[in-house]
Amino acid sequence: MERPDIETIHESLVNGQRRQMVNQINEYGLYDFFAHYLDYINKIGANIGFFTDCVVSYHRISNR
Repeated sequence: MERPDIETIHESLVNGQRRQMVNQINEYGLYDFFAHYLDYINKIGANIGFFTDCVVSYHRISNR
């Protein structure tokens, strides 16, 4: 299975598809994802709130 890219996961978050985002993060590799996503957020100049929303949503949905 091919790993989803960061942009696809970000689009899921922006579009409100948080359960899909959680599945994509798990496919991407949980332990690599958050560092890569923070780099992506900084690279595109997006609001850090996206990162916070992603982290909180992931943990609420996955109960971790």
